[in-house]
Amino acid sequence: MRFYDEVTISVQSGKWGDGTVTWRREAGVAFWWPSGGNGGKGWSVILQAAKDENTLQTYRYKSVFKAAPGEPGKSKDQYGSNAENLILQVPVWTLIRDKQTDEILYTFTKDGEQRTAVEGGEGGVGNIHFKDAVHQYPTFCLLGEPGNKKEIVLELQLLADVALIGTPSVGKTSVINSISNTKAKVADYPFTTLIPNLGSVTVQKTHFNVIDIPGLIKGSAEGKGLWNAFLRHILKARIFCLIGDISRYDKWITEIPELLDEICTYTRTKFSKNPNAVEIQIREDKGMITLFIYEEGKLVIEKRMMFLINKYDLVNDPEILKEYKTQLWKQILDFFKKEKIWTKITKKLIDEYTFTISAATHFGIDDRLKKVVDVLKKTDVQEVYHVENIPHEQIKHMSEYIKNISEQEKEFLVSENYISSGDAQYINVREIYNEEFAKFVRQLPRWNDEWEARFWKQMGQKWFLEEFENRGIQKGDIFKVLSPYNGQSPKYIQY
Repeated sequence: MRFYDEVTISVQSGKWGDGTVTWRREAGVAFWWPSGGNGGKGWSVILQAAKDENTLQTYRYKSVFKAAPGEPGKSKDQYGSNAENLILQVPVWTLIRDKQTDEILYTFTKDGEQRTAVEGGEGGVGNIHFKDAVHQYPTFCLLGEPGNKKEIVLELQLLADVALIGTPSVGKTSVINSISNTKAKVADYPFTTLIPNLGSVTVQKTHFNVIDIPGLIKGSAEGKGLWNAFLRHILKARIFCLIGDISRYDKWITEIPELLDEICTYTRTKFSKNPNAVEIQIREDKGMITLFIYEEGKLVIEKRMMFLINKYDLVNDPEILKEYKTQLWKQILDFFKKEKIWTKITKKLIDEYTFTISAATHFGIDDRLKKVVDVLKKTDVQEVYHVENIPHEQIKHMSEYIKNISEQEKEFLVSENYISSGDAQYINVREIYNEEFAKFVRQLPRWNDEWEARFWKQMGQKWFLEEFENRGIQKGDIFKVLSPYNGQSPKYIQY
């Protein structure tokens, strides 16, 4: 069964209803007067956190969501009905990310929080609003803005106090089964765990959560294996608990530094485009082994660390255990030195936070849990780190510009009967992008001379006509107006 902790959905707000042009006459009234009402509001798509939701499984079979459009305006000064907001329920601690820009938009932290994904359109003005002393009988209205469309990524943030980190088959799942009421699958082959397991533990009246992530292999930070896909869940934990399998003899001693290496590699690449700007420190803090990660001098991660030596029942030899511990301490300190990680911890401190257990026989489990509780009491609940929110090259809307486009565009306009083949040799086609200009064009009813005259008058009161003149644009040229609304095709208008 697939674990749905991340889904991509498409959301689209509703189009605002068009205004209408109608006339009204009553008995005894000499002249008709405008009575076209405004269009109803097209409503938005809203995401709402709900404590009763605990999975993104809802979005497995449906990924496109559209809010209803508003109704067009009616006669007799009546407005069109407004549509209703489309509210999508997501679990608390869901993160919203823009698919196009990769920017994190919001993270829900409590029940009932709401966040608008896409806003409904505007406009839709009937001809009753254009009557004045000069224009007694306006024959035009404004069309409603189209709905906006966006692709967003929903990421479920699994929050745990303790993260069990280890290579495949070291017994992480057995540990979480032995300390909590979970009954996750265990077997003697790698990658038995394919999805994260979250267990709830209560010790000495202290409640905390433990997360078990699919096994880490060398190169996971670059995407190998399964571990990289769930690493963001580990980085939410307050305690990193690195597990080794003593039954593997000397091999497990080298695996612990490899775990540290993958964590360091991942954080260096994920927190900054320049890995050299990330500084990693391991030092004593409040009597505990603590991992500090700085990005350009700013602290971004602070995690407590401890080490577990599992499957002691398969060795059951104090002398071998003592020798292995000595080798482990040396390997860890040599790794810090090799990777130029600033460190200031002693072998005594490592020994204090290294525990020998057997998940199968429950040996050493109680002592380890008491130590976890002590560490948690000394560790503040930290900020939820948005590791994926890296400064990317943002895909932004094009800045205001006007440029010439190819001759092929003329051929398209001729084929679509925008212009005749005879006129094509005398006019230029320009591409223009400006949100304000595009909005006016979108609301322009086609083939209405009165509204078009009003439109160009408004453009003259702004900077547009002066800019056109400065760029040598002549009457009769065609503008290809790019849309600021996602998923909408450009419109053409003749100057």
